[in-house]
Formats: sequence, C-alpha cells, structure tokens
Amino acid sequence: MGQLDGKVAVVTGAAGGFGRVTAKLLHAEGAKVAMWDVKEEPLVAAARAISTVDGELLPIAVDIGDSAAVDDAAAQTRAALGPIEILVNVAGVVNAVAPWDVTDEDWERHFRVNSSGTFWCIRACLPDMREGRYGKIVNIGSLAAQQGRPTTNPAYAASKGAVLGLTVSLARNLGEFGICVNAINPGFIRTDIHDQFDDEAIAGLAADIPLHRHGKQGEHGLPDDIAAAVLYLVSPGSDFVTGEYLSVNGGSRTGS
Repeated sequence: MGQLDGKVAVVTGAAGGFGRVTAKLLHAEGAKVAMWDVKEEPLVAAARAISTVDGELLPIAVDIGDSAAVDDAAAQTRAALGPIEILVNVAGVVNAVAPWDVTDEDWERHFRVNSSGTFWCIRACLPDMREGRYGKIVNIGSLAAQQGRPTTNPAYAASKGAVLGLTVSLARNLGEFGICVNAINPGFIRTDIHDQFDDEAIAGLAADIPLHRHGKQGEHGLPDDIAAAVLYLVSPGSDFVTGEYLSVNGGSRTGS
C-alpha cells in the first residue's frame, strides 16, 4: 500500500520542474492528484506521461494569479476527486534581474503569483480541510528568501519571504483543525527555469554548494530531491510537524 492511498492532492505548477515530479511521486504513493498549471498543453502531456489511465490524474489549466480561477479549479477538483486533503504549492515565477532593473510590473507579477497565488490556493482548499479536520499544506519557499543571492530578482526573494511568513502564520492558526502547514526552501535545484540564467550565474550558484554529491564539487540538486521532501511532509510520518522550513540545498545554508 502507498503512503497516500485514497488521499486527494492538488499540486500546482505541475506541468514541469518540481511540480511534475511531485505529482508523479504522490500518484505513485496512491493519491488521487489534481495537476494545476497555467500551461494547458504541457500539463496534459505531463499527466499522460505519468499515467494513461483515465481518471487517475486530473489536469486543470488555471492561472493561480487569478483568485476566481483558483476557486473554480478547486471546485472542479472537489467534484471530480472528492474533498481536498493535500495541497502542494509549487507554481511560481522567477527571473534574473539586477535590483535597478526591476520594473513595477515585474515586482507586482512576482507577488501576484508567488505570494497571493499561494494564499488563494490555500484559501480555496481550506473548507475541505477544516471540515475533515485534517490537511497537509506544503509551500515552496526559497533559499533566496533566507539569504542574499546574486543574480536572483529581489522581487522573487521578497515574494518568497512572504510565503515563509504565511506558512508560520497559517500553522499557528490552523493547528486546531489538524492541518499541518510547512515550507520547503530549495537551494540550487536545476530545472528549465534556469535556462534564462547565463553560464557565469549558473557556475556561481553551483559553487555555493558545499555538499560534494556523487563525489563532485558544485553538483546541483534535482527535482526528485524536492519531491522526496514533499512526500515526507504530506505523509503520516510528519503528522506532528507544522510551521517548519525544510531546507533542501546541499548545505548552502545551515542552521536556522
């Protein structure tokens, strides 16, 4: 039996990167998974790559930066799969911009998707969790929200800092309903989003990793590392863990 047999899970940003790998792992552990992403064609392709059995996965195209669209996606999920018990907030935006080049539009977009979008997804799923007096919420934060990082847009760092604050606030306020809220702070986990970074920036990020994985210096993390951490935080093994930040960064930052 899988650790998540019969559970209904939502994974945002599920068309690629962390989200796709996480949706695949939760499905393998027995969960019924709704895959949300703004990119419809890649999302459907990702769902088909995970399982060709109709009804095992539910791909829903949704812009999490639109609160009404999020509410509709939650309603679709509920109607098709049942009450939502697990939410993994992966969807987000990031780019490499110097502080003096950040525009008002860029700043607003980072907060609308990364911060507001995360909250809107949580709010849309809370009725089921409160009624069932059980829930697991995992937010993807970032090492950038904990320490300064070159090349990373300060709008991204600030918006992820808001996600970390949201995590501890909700953990405190939702504990009475049996809902656990935690965050994962990835370090340099290589995905296609890093294609916009130049070679010098990539080398700088990798050089900051003290863990010599597979005997290699500067070996970056993989989406599977994040998915494994998510699985722990949504599984019964973490039922007494809430309000925590789990760092997955190869030792780039140690301690609190």
